[in-house]
Amino acid sequence: MKKVFLLPFVLFFVAYAHAQFFEGYVRYIHNLEITDTTLQKKDFFLSYLLGSSSTLYIKGTNFHWKFAGCQMESQIYLASSNTIYEKFPKKDTLFTSPAGVVDEVILKEELKPSKVEVLGYKCQLLMVKSKFTKDNSVRGRMYYFAKRYPLHPDFLKKYKRNANDIVFGKVVYLPLRFTYVYPSFRITYHAVEVKETKVDEELFNVSKFPQKPLPTRK
Repeated sequence: MKKVFLLPFVLFFVAYAHAQFFEGYVRYIHNLEITDTTLQKKDFFLSYLLGSSSTLYIKGTNFHWKFAGCQMESQIYLASSNTIYEKFPKKDTLFTSPAGVVDEVILKEELKPSKVEVLGYKCQLLMVKSKFTKDNSVRGRMYYFAKRYPLHPDFLKKYKRNANDIVFGKVVYLPLRFTYVYPSFRITYHAVEVKETKVDEELFNVSKFPQKPLPTRK
């Protein structure tokens, strides 16, 4: 009888292993498009603000995002404190801000198939139209994801800033491409490499840095 149940058990174990949530990193290249010609002179400023490329490390419900060619060096999110920690070049301090603050309201969303392929995977598309509560400005977002790299079901569950708790409640897989559309420009993050691997816990060790609240933007 033990031999009879051995194969189903092995098959169950293999299926369970494949169902594990994504842990590893994704490398993105950033593509900035200026749609308002009056902003051409600010092209360099926007490029520096948004960066040229980045590497996003994900482990469970936390992430560590490293940027290149950007005014920000890195961003860490810890679900346990629901806090964002931002580090800037040539500064040791981590600037903190709460991730549980609602600052954006979704006006419309649509989930549909797409013809886009990233890294050989055919993607689905989630389109989001939202409004910032502070100034009522509107932006669009497009998330392309394949059913290949499942995220932890609680990933960004408490991250209410930019309505990410709602968005990632629907985008339950690693986004392989996403675009933010503003009235004057758009920025696209396109995955060029994804690797499933163990992520070092030290990437999330914020205790070794001095911390202070990020100044409130007026």
